[in-house]
Amino acid sequence: QGWSTWLQIKVPLEVHIHANNWGFMSLLFAGLLIDLYPSFTGKSLAWPKSPTRIFWMMTLGALGLILGPWFEASIFTVPGIVLHLSATIWLLLNVVKPLIGTGELSTPGILHLVTAYFWILAPVMMAPLVLLQIPGIPGPSIEQNAPQALIYGWALQFGFAIIPLLLRRVFLPDSPAKLGGNWFSLIAVHLGGVLLWAGIFLNDSQTALHGAAYGLWFLAMLPIAYEIWQIISTAMGGLQEQESLPTVAEAGD
Repeated sequence: QGWSTWLQIKVPLEVHIHANNWGFMSLLFAGLLIDLYPSFTGKSLAWPKSPTRIFWMMTLGALGLILGPWFEASIFTVPGIVLHLSATIWLLLNVVKPLIGTGELSTPGILHLVTAYFWILAPVMMAPLVLLQIPGIPGPSIEQNAPQALIYGWALQFGFAIIPLLLRRVFLPDSPAKLGGNWFSLIAVHLGGVLLWAGIFLNDSQTALHGAAYGLWFLAMLPIAYEIWQIISTAMGGLQEQESLPTVAEAGD
């Protein structure tokens, strides 16, 4: 509370969450998606000149989402939501449009990347209802639990697709670019998000639903962990073969 008091931050927890999620991770993930997209699709973005505008829309949107709870003023929050939401939708359209009709949109890796953004958009879409204090909308419970669905449904799921891709580039540079994930990881991670949000609204069953959500997220990680192990073990096997080649050559001489 020391820094928050000195900086006169009205709602420190929200400022912290918004700075990390909307400010840091959103920009990082957008940059990775834009930079890596041609490598795993073989295509350009639908609007190749749009990344600069998307960057500034996300940056200014994040600033509004940080200043809103900082000063407890919706005059910053509302424009921030609009800018960030618009930039995110534009980013996703950039990704999806070139793949329509190619069949790639029905692969687990692409679906991990695209559908992960539902879990960052869900709290944004709920924000006006919370701000307006609509009856039946459990504002405090949403503010407390929605970040978990955002982290595990969005950030973790984005990593499911991107981390194996990056590891292949490092350890297996000659192999085709391939996003991580399979149908089990895709279904399990989304079911976890659904159960966590269900627990927000069904308070009497919240503990059981949230426990099941975390269990599903753990299970969703298992195929990804196995995929990463396969990548590293294949790379190590290749290194061992290379090390044995000089020995074989010397024996032949």
